[in-house]
Amino acid sequence: MAESNTPELKKSISFSVLILLAINAIIGTGIFFVPGIAAAIAGPASLIAWVGVAILAMLVAACFAELVGMFPKSGGVYEYTKQAFGEFGGFLVGWTSWMVANVTIAMLSIGCLEYLTIFFDMSQLFKIVVALGIVTLINVVSFRGVDLSVKVLLIFSIVTILSLWTLISWGVYYFDFGNIQIINMMPHIGEKGLIISLVIAMVYILETFFGWETVANLAEETKDAKNVIPKVMMWGTLCVTLLAIGVVSISLGAVNWEILAGSNAPLTEVANAIMGTTGGKIMTLLIFLNIFGGAAAWIITTPRLIFALARDGLLPKALQKIHPKYQTPYIAILVQAVLSGLIIISGSYALLLELVLPLAIFMYSMVVVSVTILRFTQPDTERTFKVPFGKVMPVTLGLVLMFLLGGIEPITTATGAMFVALGVPLYLMRTVESKPLIVQKLLDTSSSLQKFSYKLFVKPKTHNYILKHFEGFERRRILNMGASSGELAKDLAQLVGAEGQVIATDVSTNNLHNATKLAQKHGLQNVEFILESSGSRHELHKNVHTLHGATSVGLLGYLSEPEKVLHALNLRMAQRGRVYFIDYDRVFKIFRAPEWMSEDDKISQTFEQAGFKVKVWRSKGILWDTIHIAGWKYK
Repeated sequence: MAESNTPELKKSISFSVLILLAINAIIGTGIFFVPGIAAAIAGPASLIAWVGVAILAMLVAACFAELVGMFPKSGGVYEYTKQAFGEFGGFLVGWTSWMVANVTIAMLSIGCLEYLTIFFDMSQLFKIVVALGIVTLINVVSFRGVDLSVKVLLIFSIVTILSLWTLISWGVYYFDFGNIQIINMMPHIGEKGLIISLVIAMVYILETFFGWETVANLAEETKDAKNVIPKVMMWGTLCVTLLAIGVVSISLGAVNWEILAGSNAPLTEVANAIMGTTGGKIMTLLIFLNIFGGAAAWIITTPRLIFALARDGLLPKALQKIHPKYQTPYIAILVQAVLSGLIIISGSYALLLELVLPLAIFMYSMVVVSVTILRFTQPDTERTFKVPFGKVMPVTLGLVLMFLLGGIEPITTATGAMFVALGVPLYLMRTVESKPLIVQKLLDTSSSLQKFSYKLFVKPKTHNYILKHFEGFERRRILNMGASSGELAKDLAQLVGAEGQVIATDVSTNNLHNATKLAQKHGLQNVEFILESSGSRHELHKNVHTLHGATSVGLLGYLSEPEKVLHALNLRMAQRGRVYFIDYDRVFKIFRAPEWMSEDDKISQTFEQAGFKVKVWRSKGILWDTIHIAGWKYK
């Protein structure tokens, strides 16, 4: 499909295919590692924690089922929370989901190699190299199209289900009830009480059921998604809970919990106990493929989330590009591959698991609470699936999840919060560029700071350059776009004299109010203040006409369509009318000017195409560079 302004993904996934993909995606690595981790925390009593988390998982799945039925879009958790909490809340959850996905991909890619250590020893460096190879291979598959990706994931799904079922069916004959008798349900847990141990175990067990968002991200590539995916959420999660409880029961019943607790590959211990060494090696190889498949599911589905964020203007537009041949978001796939690779280099399975837990719990809490909020704010929106007690249960579930967050070390939670916070500057940068209404609100709330910021960013000599450029403009009309505090409009009004006029425009009512007060304070009657529409600045107000000059400070970098603004300005300006624009680049050495302002030649070309001949130069500063654009209308 050729690229367009509204890129679309190929719909080809059916119910029978998606439910297999869902089982593979949701089950992840938890079932292959967490039985040992949970046993180390709560001994055989960890089985109770598994049952408790299974119940929570079904409730979370029900919340996802209702939400995806309402909004069958590839953004998944971003779309749901955007509808409930607004765009900023949705972005934070979408950003968190992206972080969770990348950490999970790295965790799975490294984790699957733990099961190969029974065949040969591997250094940490070797594991990282192989994990990077895994990520590269699956991303190539993802790039080649959703049909090929689905076929690969189906193979992994079938291997996962069959291998776990084999472990359960064989393990029944070796199950010893003595290993999970009541007396053994009270493990040696040191200073911690049983309840605390169970809560901490539940936190780690949650990872087994992470992955609902990977299914939701395929909504735009699923046939009849609003009816199909809710069913997949419920049936897929039920299958995973039955498999998980079955495997954990067999593991604790067939192998002493202390052996499981001390193993990096606990299911290998189980397979050795019930199948012997040879059977254990075969099962271990299958488990390796299972975890490999879990990584593949996340790698293939996560770029769809990036695609959705870019489509809404919250990430660079390039990330929404669809490959003309394979119909995949190929730029998003490339970015995903690079970021996952960087995280792989950072650490081990255990370290990554601890990092992902607080992020995922925060994300799922926001998602489930969205159900309740939308019951009140969008009661008439069609719901193909409805959560029982939807106005109360999701909030209770969210509180339970946040309670479990208390079982994580504070430093780990703080690290997770830092990763979430990293998205805030990115959101502000993108919305300033693509969401003019948000810019307007930001300006309204910060109008009291405009006078200070003008004097901070506009040096006295720069201010004087602008005034000098318009010398001899007595009795003429000058447009001051983005008047802000009114400081520049005030001096321009004095420059043109009582018989001249300054037209000062801004998108902020608060800014115009303050600028008006400043003009009145100096007895200026020749300034007309006009409130602009933030979404249609290129049209210019009807009172902006017969101009002899135009200027602005820091405005051009915010405009989404600068060419249209300059063209409209040209039509309202007299021949040889003068222009002087100030803008900024490398602010605090982080925030860059838009692409068209990155080079002086590009700026000159843009102005020339709009009929202005300009000179461009830059004043280097310690914290930012000032861009000067001065010239006149030549055609």
